[in-house]
Amino acid sequence: MSGSRVGAALAIIAVIISMRVCAADEAYVWQRRWTPAVREALGASREIVDGVRILVAQAGRDNRWIETQADPGTLAGDARRRVAVIRFDGAGSPPDAPVLGAYLDRLLERWRAAGAAFDGVEIDYDCGDARLADYTARLTAIRARLPRAMRLSVTALPAWLGSADLDDVLAASDEAVLQVHAVRSPEHGLFDADLAERWSRAFAERTRKPFRIALPTYGSRVDVATDGRIRSIESEVPIDVTDSDDARELESGPAAVIDLLKRLRRTPPAQWSGVVWFRLPVAGDRRAWTLDTLRQVIAGRTPVADVAIELRAADNGALDIVAVNRGGIATRPPAFRLVGATCATHDASMGWSVDSTFADQPRLIPIESLRIPPGRSDPVGWVRCTSQPQVVPDVAPAGKGN
Repeated sequence: MSGSRVGAALAIIAVIISMRVCAADEAYVWQRRWTPAVREALGASREIVDGVRILVAQAGRDNRWIETQADPGTLAGDARRRVAVIRFDGAGSPPDAPVLGAYLDRLLERWRAAGAAFDGVEIDYDCGDARLADYTARLTAIRARLPRAMRLSVTALPAWLGSADLDDVLAASDEAVLQVHAVRSPEHGLFDADLAERWSRAFAERTRKPFRIALPTYGSRVDVATDGRIRSIESEVPIDVTDSDDARELESGPAAVIDLLKRLRRTPPAQWSGVVWFRLPVAGDRRAWTLDTLRQVIAGRTPVADVAIELRAADNGALDIVAVNRGGIATRPPAFRLVGATCATHDASMGWSVDSTFADQPRLIPIESLRIPPGRSDPVGWVRCTSQPQVVPDVAPAGKGN
């Protein structure tokens, strides 16, 4: 074969490999409660992700199990790859291998009988590297118990890259999912594309088996104490904490995620087999992307933020104020002022406050955590003015927070 033909053949192979990498998208179904919105998202995501990794249970201390509401009936007939995720409590010891094995036997049989058999099992153990040797022994016992065709995955942490025991963990499993997102500190945010690339390439040098990377579709509210200690993290599950001026909203920007994917697809790490998105976007999840946003990111298109403030005629001469998201990603609306008219009577909806510094030209301010999903209109408040006011985007005056 001539050199030109060899070059053309290699180019075709490269394109095929690139297409396979781009298509290998899965999503974690991490919701504990399977509400109608979760079931709807599972159906609507079939054209977006090729597989789902379902959190089915968390093993706590003393061999106790906390099961989610994961429902095999919802996925009966769904042709996508399904992986059952079992999470271990990182603060305690994992369950004994016989206890875990017996539980897996019952779980896998129940889903198989319902017509939604699992293709694999993933163990998510958020532990320090000092426990990796013990973890390896448990993984070896689990692997011996599973059917030969069922793949055993592990959720791998970048912190393990410095441990020689990581090699044994990878040898005891069939594949891995490297988690490259987390709340390390408010200053570092949830996701850093440069760090994620370094971790991914370093991990590729440690494993001879397929691995995926877990990428974020979510944000978190982090409450930080004055000494820098993280007091609480709120993500997919609201927590009952006192509001704090030290709380910060951390987000995973689509542009940074797309940037990482472009780098990895340009020069794929050895054994890299795709992405697992954390977590499956569900309607009403105010800290996660929408399915449409995820679709755009997978396609390499950066969603645009576009929130407009509209005034709409209401009863008794009042005006309803509405924030409309015409963009492709959930966005915090801007603070704004109403100018050009006297507006002495007004009120704000939940999530907004009124700054009356400007007397009869009120300034409305969204709370830090407020996000408006794409395609939605949210109430801001109402106002009664002497004439039609103008909406002017605003910045905080001296001494005022945004």
